[in-house]
Amino acid sequence: MPLLSYLRHPRSASFALALVIAGGVAVPAWAALASASRVVLQKGRHYDPGDLFLRRGDSLVLVNGDDTAVHHAFIEADRFAFDGGDQEPGMERVLKLSEPGDFIIRCGIHPKMRLTVHVQ
Repeated sequence: MPLLSYLRHPRSASFALALVIAGGVAVPAWAALASASRVVLQKGRHYDPGDLFLRRGDSLVLVNGDDTAVHHAFIEADRFAFDGGDQEPGMERVLKLSEPGDFIIRCGIHPKMRLTVHVQ
C-alpha cells in the first residue's frame, strides 16, 4: 500500500503520529531525533536545503557539489563564529552547532548564497 494511502487508513492513525518526514522519507520519530548530522550541498551558488532546524550539538556537513566553483562558508554572530575556509569542489567542512539560536551561513565568494540554521 502506498505511504499516503496507508497514513489515511483509520487503523494507521496512531502509527502516523509516530512518523516524521526526514529528507522526503517517512521514518519513525525516534530515528529522526537520533540523527546528529545533516548534509548541506553547496551547488550552483545555492545551499540545499536553504533552511534547517537542528538541535544543539548536531553537526552540519557542508559539501561543495560544484564541478569548478570554490565556496567559503562562514558565520559571524555575537555568540558563535565559524569560518570554513576555501572549499574546492568535492571538499567537505563539518560544523558542530553548540549554541542555540538562529544563524546565517554565507559564502565569502558568492554573497547571495544564504543558509538559515535554527538551533534549539
